[in-house]
Amino acid sequence: MQTFHWLGLGLGLAMAPWQPILAQSSSPTEPTVDSAVSSTVKGDCGTEQTCDQLLQTLRTQWPTAKLNCTRDRILSLHVFKNTRGGRQVNVACWDTEVKKGDRYGLSRDVLPYPGDEAQFLPPLPRRSRYTEPLKTRFPDPVRTSQNECGSLGGDIQYRARKDIDRLELQCVFTVGAVLIDTDGDFVSDGEASRGTLIDKIVGKFAISELEKPLVAPPPTTSPSTGTPVDSNALPPLQGEDTVSDVFPSASSPSTTDVPAQTSAAPTPQGPTSAYAVLQAIDVQLFNRLKNQLVPLNQPWNPYGLGMDLLISVKVKPGTQETQPGTNLVLAINAKGYNTSATGPVPAWNQVQSRSIAINANDQFSYSFPFLAEYRCYSEVQLTATLIQPGLTTGPSLTKTINLGCAE
Repeated sequence: MQTFHWLGLGLGLAMAPWQPILAQSSSPTEPTVDSAVSSTVKGDCGTEQTCDQLLQTLRTQWPTAKLNCTRDRILSLHVFKNTRGGRQVNVACWDTEVKKGDRYGLSRDVLPYPGDEAQFLPPLPRRSRYTEPLKTRFPDPVRTSQNECGSLGGDIQYRARKDIDRLELQCVFTVGAVLIDTDGDFVSDGEASRGTLIDKIVGKFAISELEKPLVAPPPTTSPSTGTPVDSNALPPLQGEDTVSDVFPSASSPSTTDVPAQTSAAPTPQGPTSAYAVLQAIDVQLFNRLKNQLVPLNQPWNPYGLGMDLLISVKVKPGTQETQPGTNLVLAINAKGYNTSATGPVPAWNQVQSRSIAINANDQFSYSFPFLAEYRCYSEVQLTATLIQPGLTTGPSLTKTINLGCAE
């Protein structure tokens, strides 16, 4: 039997937006006058638990989901692996009567299988400049939008409306599809009639906020020797592999010039504030051929071949734990160049982000790794930024390194 996975929603069963809520009880949220709680639910729920057990779990985790059918229909659950590597549960209501050996039904709801909630979320468009700012600055609202679209069995697209400074997250999904079961197992074998694609706005964000730089861009001119420490400008490089760490004024009250140095700044003995502080950016080379790490100034070849950058950002905890949703953002920036050997080489601008959680203490520091491909640029600026939930910027730390290659 060939099974066709469906994304359709039942005609006349328009689904209201819902959010995951921890339930206080497993009682259905729809009136019992219009719905009947099935003692035995049909379908295919895998080997870990029966469909009855899964139904009770889903009713507890998702009390506002549509997990009942009217009295003249039969409820079924179908667990299968989606394209994102997780399992999801499709809920359907089937006719009690069989016509010419076939049974017809309508989609009722789409839910993540317990434990696979992260793989249930439809991804944001990958090739868009708005995706990284959305995930970094608005992780909770974006996740809410993804949950809503996932419940509709849809995919997310962007619609930019610059005239009103708005980026809309559109969920594109199908309604009106009639399912067909040809072998009596209460699992869809296809669609008797195709539904209609429609879209729904599941999120709105200001484009002006998304287009603000996550970190300061690379300097366009060489700063003077009197650059204060609370400026994001860097002193000029002084020799190969010379680096400079610049602390924001929030974590270093000094107003003297920052000298160039060949190693990271010394580690403070205790927390300097209530919040976590960026301490250092360390860079090593990973030799793919020999599967080993070597210092930055000891590349195994002068052409950048077969090497990656292992960039570790060292963070010192404060007297308070980091807030949930705190992100550590690493920006890599280098100017483009044009030589007779290489021709025009575009600028290198890359942003990586990861969520972090640090307990309050005054004894340990934590290093968070990032991986980037080795690229041949003589002056590369690495900027790490801690961004608290709801904010668009935060304290940052910058290091400049030399990744020059032989021509």
